[in-house]
Amino acid sequence: MFDSQRFDTSETHSIYTHHATPQLTIDNTRGFSRIVTFSDGNQQSYQLPKCRNTKQISVFGLGHSGALSAICMAALGHKVIGIDMDQRRINALNQGRTFSDEEGLPELLEQIASFRNLVATDDGFNAIKRTASSLICVNDESDHASDSSIDKLKIICEQIGLSLRYKEQYHNLVFCQHVDADILKTVLLPILEEQSGKKASEAFGLASIQGGKEKARTIKDFYQPAQFTIQFLDKQSCQLTEQLFSGFKASIRRVSW
Repeated sequence: MFDSQRFDTSETHSIYTHHATPQLTIDNTRGFSRIVTFSDGNQQSYQLPKCRNTKQISVFGLGHSGALSAICMAALGHKVIGIDMDQRRINALNQGRTFSDEEGLPELLEQIASFRNLVATDDGFNAIKRTASSLICVNDESDHASDSSIDKLKIICEQIGLSLRYKEQYHNLVFCQHVDADILKTVLLPILEEQSGKKASEAFGLASIQGGKEKARTIKDFYQPAQFTIQFLDKQSCQLTEQLFSGFKASIRRVSW
């Protein structure tokens, strides 16, 4: 069970509301549902990636970047479980609301409600069990190099590692934020292996991915990055990470640790 007491939830939030209604079109042809066009309020319309092979994904952290990732992935048809320690964020997402101030995100969440493929919980253990890949988006506002940022990552890796201990299938972990390679290799990877009792590259994969910007701050940033940089531990983790973002029209730069 995910320990919700180990994160600081003292920050205040306000529910975001926006009166302009971006226009979304849903294509239900060919046996699958997906969002195909989106007008973001600035009259900028663009095509979303095509997704025919849906995945089961857990997203750890439902701050701005985590909520954005969870909703955008669910809009493509993936089955998504969002995990957070803040019950207010969990309740909001399950009720079709979001704390994010991103324009168009509440409307996008409303449009995909009928898909029934997005749920939020604090139960990371079952989320790991029910999904094949996890996106880690826990350091939403903090400096990625700060002690508090690293401490959050250590805690999340401890609890993900414990969950992996009881999972037989290979599981791919993807950090959707900048994490120094030395921190990943010398701090986070040993925690995952110790807590799971398993070896990386054998029982689980480890990768990080960044778009053209360090963080995807808007729906368009998420869906249309100029480039992806994937840092990976082994070939399988790289391939599985690429599959999560298949259909995205972006060049891919691959860096092996």
